[in-house]
Amino acid sequence: MKSTFNTLLLSLISFCLFFNCLKSVETDKDARSILLAGIVGSCFTIDSCFDQYAKTTDEGASFQVYDQSGNRIYARQSVLDYNTYRPIASGSKWVTAITAMRAIDCNTNSGTFAGCGTVTTGTCVTGGALSLSRTTGEILGWTGTKGTITLRQLLSFTSGLNAGGGNGSGQATCISTLPVGATGTQKDTCVNEIRDQSTGTPGALFQYNSNHMAVAQRMLEVSCAKTWDTLFTQLIVTPLGWDASQAVWRGNYRTSEVTDGSLSGAFGLSISPEHYARMLNALLTNGTAKNAAGANIANFLSTTSVTEILADQYNGAKIGYSQFSAFGYRWQYGLGNWRFCTTTDIPSECDRDLISHSIGINGFYPWLDKNRNYMAILAVNNIGRKNGLSLLPASSTSLFFAETVRPLIHLQIGR
Repeated sequence: MKSTFNTLLLSLISFCLFFNCLKSVETDKDARSILLAGIVGSCFTIDSCFDQYAKTTDEGASFQVYDQSGNRIYARQSVLDYNTYRPIASGSKWVTAITAMRAIDCNTNSGTFAGCGTVTTGTCVTGGALSLSRTTGEILGWTGTKGTITLRQLLSFTSGLNAGGGNGSGQATCISTLPVGATGTQKDTCVNEIRDQSTGTPGALFQYNSNHMAVAQRMLEVSCAKTWDTLFTQLIVTPLGWDASQAVWRGNYRTSEVTDGSLSGAFGLSISPEHYARMLNALLTNGTAKNAAGANIANFLSTTSVTEILADQYNGAKIGYSQFSAFGYRWQYGLGNWRFCTTTDIPSECDRDLISHSIGINGFYPWLDKNRNYMAILAVNNIGRKNGLSLLPASSTSLFFAETVRPLIHLQIGR
């Protein structure tokens, strides 16, 4: 087991060499010693592993595990409470994808699906009825090859949109600098900038960056004639009972500057892990979410939408930029979430030991195991003093923790 952990640690360090890591500003050797002990030290129970991990965090952490019915079967916290709202970085991508699929479901037949608000049948019709196959040409008026980009490609990062004209994980600066209450014209200027700086061929290349989801959000706004905030409130916040004053999108979650977050679907949300679990439950149970009282919300998502979100969406695309390319595992992508296949590089066998997740650079780590029918959420916000060694970001320490406790969870649930 230890040799496996050491191999994973080396892979995590390699991962950071390929990723735009957050570098620790702390040079205190004591802080580094604590962090290293939390990563490579031995632990034999979920409690002891969590307590060890929590020592490495900036603000504390919480960890929860839910069974196939969405009942919480394990919970432990250290300082950071289950209901505390914090930025979740790329954990936001899953939320964006689910919001998009909720809009599609409600627009298709709002009478079938719960909590559609005013996104009713036939209201999202610009460029034709909203679906994953609608294009930027049909909805945003883009022309040429870039006008063939589909909503599916945007949510799976295969649209050919580059980050700053290059191959990294960045984004157009306009996404994080939109003023509060940005107009449609300002948003169009931003997504057009993304379009004009991009050189990739739609469907041919996977590139992990924030630009894809910014364009996807603008497509939803234009198609449904509603702002992102309105769609998000109607489709997610209200039915799930999230705190509307705290579940907000910001263009830059790392600063106190207040900006418009309506194009920041790749990274910009703040949410609590308990509230996030209400949404994630819909993917675990093939469509049923939870409300504020813990009751089921049947038909929150269609089974088709759940399948689409969790399916391999590469469709033959070449892997251009992926921060997980250095791992000795198979990493694929769905709609707004990674598919982490732990045991094989053979696609036809990948589903046998697969977890889906949407990890954030700050260490927030929700994952779903459909084979064993459970989900887990590690909540943490590591962006400061102890966020990592010089070559090891907060997301890597969270991955290491998860890979350490997953076998212990499997023992506990007997699967």
